Amino acid sequence: MKIGIISDTHMPASTPVLWPEVNIAFEGVDLILHAGDLEMVGVLDMLEEIAPVLAAEGNHDQGLSEFDSRIKKKQFLDIEGYRLGMTHIIDSWDLGAKRVVQSYLGELPDIVVCGDSHFEFVRWEDDMLLINAGSATYPHNLESRLGHVVILEVESGKKPSAEIIDLSTIKA
Repeated sequence: MKIGIISDTHMPASTPVLWPEVNIAFEGVDLILHAGDLEMVGVLDMLEEIAPVLAAEGNHDQGLSEFDSRIKKKQFLDIEGYRLGMTHIIDSWDLGAKRVVQSYLGELPDIVVCGDSHFEFVRWEDDMLLINAGSATYPHNLESRLGHVVILEVESGKKPSAEIIDLSTIKA
């Protein structure tokens, strides 16, 4: 299964519509996960033109989960024999992944997706694949510009893998 991961789009303040580079990066994905701070449900509708979408409610999205069933404070999925957990904010990583993930998600999934920081990373820690796509529209908390998304590949019996995609390298 191929999953597109995006976070912190902050629309429409950042951009009124998704950049075409996002559509290109997510071409052929089976599912899209938005790790919060979408600010408007319309971004999910735009992404859903590519593939089905689920989102975590971000700190700038308060109340959106009450109006759209695609949005929850935490999302849990079982994919190809792996457990994935997604929430918007996970911080204090210096305390150790197991401790921090347990406190934010209430369990220790195999794959953890979060957002909030606007800084992208993909790394293995404590036998968990940790993914933050950064921000597609405000990378590193800078002005609106092409940022990052992540492509996660999960296949039964194989170790999951994820790749950060710099949207500025895509020719639209």
